[in-house]
Amino acid sequence: MAYRKFIFSILFLASNSWAQVRYIDYPSPFHSTIGNSGMVVSQNQASSNIGIEILNMGGNAIDAAVAVGFSLAITLPRAGNLGGGGFMLIYLSDEQRTIAVDFRSSAPNNLSEKDFLFLKNNYDQRRYGYKASAVPGTVAGILEAHKRYGKLSLKTIMQPVISQAKEGMHISYDLNQAIGSADQIKLDDE
Repeated sequence: MAYRKFIFSILFLASNSWAQVRYIDYPSPFHSTIGNSGMVVSQNQASSNIGIEILNMGGNAIDAAVAVGFSLAITLPRAGNLGGGGFMLIYLSDEQRTIAVDFRSSAPNNLSEKDFLFLKNNYDQRRYGYKASAVPGTVAGILEAHKRYGKLSLKTIMQPVISQAKEGMHISYDLNQAIGSADQIKLDDE
């Protein structure tokens, strides 16, 4: 009987420790964290670390967000990033209000209603090729947010991102899977 209890205890502890390991590994997306003075959150740890570095340099949340946004173009290229668009919500504590910066991608200025209807009804043409391209808004949007609300110089907040790009990075499991499942990459002769 004591032997059975011993084996059960070992199995219980082993499964419990396995569950804890699963909680902190990359495929587990939720990592509850409590912070007292600030927090940087993104889908990639290396990018989040750059945001923390910016805050430690005396930067504000906008400085960190801009640096993380550019870093994610390196660490998580499938997310759209620089070639896409988005929104940024900024809380202005002095004014006690929240503003939204809208930097969604937009259609080219010379796109006609006829072109739009054609693309709406032709899935492949709307998804692939030059007609699928929108005018990206991310770079202009996050740079405008930085210009208006950032604290550190753009050169200062971009330096860690530039270093990251020059030094390279470890390919995460997630990025490896994304690259392996991108059929368009296989079509490129290079």
